[in-house]
Amino acid sequence: MGARALRELRTGHGDSEGGAGALLDRLAGIQERDPAALRRILLYQLVRLLHDHPRGDLPDTAVGFGVDPDEAAALVHAAGASPRLDAAGRAAAERLEDEWLAGRVRAAARSAAALPRAAAGGDPLLAGRLAGLAERVRAADALLDEARGHEDRPDRERAAAAYARAARVAWDCPRAVRGLIRTHRPADGDPGPLEASPVPGGVALRRPPGADPDGIWRVVRLTRREPVTTPLPEVEGPLGAGPLTDRRAPLGREVRYVALPDDGGTALISAPLLVAPEVAELRLTDGRSRIGATWLRPPGATGVRVALTDPEGRTRDLGAPSAAAAADAGSAGPGREGVRADGLGAGEYVLRVRCRYAGAGGEVVSGGIRAAVTVHPWPEPVAGLSARARGAGGLELRWSGGDGGDVRFVQWPGPAPAEGAELVASALPPALTWVDSAGIAQPPPGTLATVSAVSVLGERALAGPGVTVEAPEAVTGLTVRRTSGDRAKVSFDWPDGAGRVVVVLTPESGGERTEHLLARAVFLREGLELLVGPGAFRVTAYAAPRSAHAVAAAPRGGGQAVLPADVAIAYRLLPGPRRMLRRGPAVLRVSLLSPGGDPGSGLPDFVLVRAADGGGPRPHRPGAGTELCRVTGAELAASGTVEREILPRPPGGGPYAVRGFLLGGRAASVRLDEPSLTSLVVR
Repeated sequence: MGARALRELRTGHGDSEGGAGALLDRLAGIQERDPAALRRILLYQLVRLLHDHPRGDLPDTAVGFGVDPDEAAALVHAAGASPRLDAAGRAAAERLEDEWLAGRVRAAARSAAALPRAAAGGDPLLAGRLAGLAERVRAADALLDEARGHEDRPDRERAAAAYARAARVAWDCPRAVRGLIRTHRPADGDPGPLEASPVPGGVALRRPPGADPDGIWRVVRLTRREPVTTPLPEVEGPLGAGPLTDRRAPLGREVRYVALPDDGGTALISAPLLVAPEVAELRLTDGRSRIGATWLRPPGATGVRVALTDPEGRTRDLGAPSAAAAADAGSAGPGREGVRADGLGAGEYVLRVRCRYAGAGGEVVSGGIRAAVTVHPWPEPVAGLSARARGAGGLELRWSGGDGGDVRFVQWPGPAPAEGAELVASALPPALTWVDSAGIAQPPPGTLATVSAVSVLGERALAGPGVTVEAPEAVTGLTVRRTSGDRAKVSFDWPDGAGRVVVVLTPESGGERTEHLLARAVFLREGLELLVGPGAFRVTAYAAPRSAHAVAAAPRGGGQAVLPADVAIAYRLLPGPRRMLRRGPAVLRVSLLSPGGDPGSGLPDFVLVRAADGGGPRPHRPGAGTELCRVTGAELAASGTVEREILPRPPGGGPYAVRGFLLGGRAASVRLDEPSLTSLVVR
């Protein structure tokens, strides 16, 4: 299978970076570098299986592994002639080629040393690889000897050049890279040092502005106080226009980075750096005689130290940070912690936040972030607030405190902040237009409000106390209609801000009145339906006092409506009388019902309607069907009951559904008494 077929298989796995997709990518890369490599890998795996099998010397065992019978004997013979490797030898053999291709000469030499001496016997490719590796090692060692000789004379410039050539031959050689760092001196025209800075989660590396933008570098890291033989880790990734992040940098340790160019140019060497990232998202707040600071602690930090320097230059520690302090500082959130300093005078302060890490020789502390913060002057809070009625709805507000600022009266859209709460003046609700600067208030009718005092100085404000005032609003939009002979539904527009409404029912003919106290929640959920008699009633509704603690100065308003005596129009569809062997036409009977006495004038007409196409569904409004007959209000007022024959449809037309409606006159106040809808069928 060629590399092209492997790439096509890889396409079927989408953008997956792991699993089968990563394996196919690696196999395709191996095949592209060496078309015979996959076969050699397979043979190596088969030889290992034969070595591990108790009957690995038999061709049948190889056939059982899927080997072609014609090749099984040759494979068994080759396996018998190849050296048997233990776990360490196998690991060294399997990583040797990768180390060689990555340029890790010292690592490849260590892997080669772990192989048996006879490992290359009969394997010309391995023998060639080991010979090339030995040549590279000798070249690197010779350059190291040359560099040490120059360094002993001393000739730092030639020593640095020899160390640089040794590093290009074996970039993972700690002595070559450390020698380069030790002897390198910037020359005129050099691009400058490699830029390194700690960031949360590692160290960010950037090439200097003077570096070749098209250059390719291999970046390695050295850690202070590590043994000279410790392998040098490579920071994987391109050192391009953006930062390259070393996410494995050891926290609390001093490191240096060397970027070795592939083209033999000048190496980029960073200054020593303590891997101690600073806090992230530092936020400062100031309040009345206080400062707050919050941040996100970087991963791996064991703690944070915060120091505050006052305007006189005195510095003090602010103690251990906590999540609770972050909330007190007004910037709580996931992972945030902070500190708060109280009792401060107005002026300029400097805050320094440093992170603590566990180092090789004990605790180390980051350089820290310094930030300036100002404690501003604030007004005094309003200490007390009261109100008294001054007639015709007018109120007078009186207060104490608020020195050093302006006192403003507002109504909070939600719960009022606690007294003394620190606020931003631009975020305050607008000042109440019906309260003047002297505290004289003229609340509009219907007002039930908590008036709160706020002291304001510039952009800073302090919440003060509040007082509740009320100017009840009249009930409007009152209507009443009967839903049955002895019940009536009362509707009205609920007064804005009213908690309860009183509804009074008074018989027009005289008699005892009844009162109903209605809560807003009940009214909105269930409405109001009252038990009434057949006679006429007068309904009165007005807003009830809403707060026993409010200072009120406005009288109650009210509304009235008249419920006429019960008048209903009932209709029934009666089957026609039998005539010989068939039944006659159906009869519509319409009756006027007025148990309360005189039904009055302006009675509506009654119309009977069927579906427009005859066989459709029963109409739900008069215009949705065809009118069959009409009984006028005048006819009902004169006769009380009217009967009309309803002719059936033409023969073979089938039955059809009908329904009655009231139109014109007092249709809204006259009740329609309907029979069961299943009985309204003309056959």
